[in-house]
Amino acid sequence: MSKAGNLPILYKTDASPPARAVMMVAEILGVQYSNCEINPVLREQDTPEMTAKNPLRTIPYIEDDGFCLGDSHAIILYLFDKYAKPEHDHLYPSNVKIRAKINQILFFDCGVLFARLRSVMAPTYMGRLSELSQSMKRNIEDAYRIIEAYLSNTLYIADNNVTLADYSVLATMSSLHGLHPIDSNKYPKLLNWYNRMSSLPVCKTINDPGAELHVTGLKKLMEQKKLSKL
Repeated sequence: MSKAGNLPILYKTDASPPARAVMMVAEILGVQYSNCEINPVLREQDTPEMTAKNPLRTIPYIEDDGFCLGDSHAIILYLFDKYAKPEHDHLYPSNVKIRAKINQILFFDCGVLFARLRSVMAPTYMGRLSELSQSMKRNIEDAYRIIEAYLSNTLYIADNNVTLADYSVLATMSSLHGLHPIDSNKYPKLLNWYNRMSSLPVCKTINDPGAELHVTGLKKLMEQKKLSKL
């Protein structure tokens, strides 16, 4: 399965926030690719073949003419470097300071924001969570506070134009917002940014359906756990 008509292969599931980030960026850049659906709940990414390609054993990952790459943040940077045209420069400008800010936000999404979401996902998929704990809510709120601060001087998270960082964070935020809605009084800039991003066509067609699947699935599992306690 290393090639599919010489198209890159994207291993993913639509409900995955990181996969949605890659799919949105690929759509914007006009990248054609072949889909390979992976069910992470069943750990289909843990087979010896998959582990050899992606030792992280995460989704998404991409296989491009024998080159395998995991982690959505690395993937979107790779796609930009390989496929971006001049009209895409705003996504990852050559300005060193803007790029550094974008990188900072991508690391924040990877190390902080998605980690807060994963702390909810893991126990939910293991059948241990019936609702968000107070500590989970506090950690999510703290992440919202950070993004609100990032938006204090720019229209978008890293610049006054939409960048790769916005699509990456939006994918994570759309799941978090579905589980713990953004308080407009506490985080007005964050909510305005979220609504502005969500109105973009690529976000409506690619991110929204997957986010709905993700949030609905998590809430259903929580409800089942809650009922099992009765």
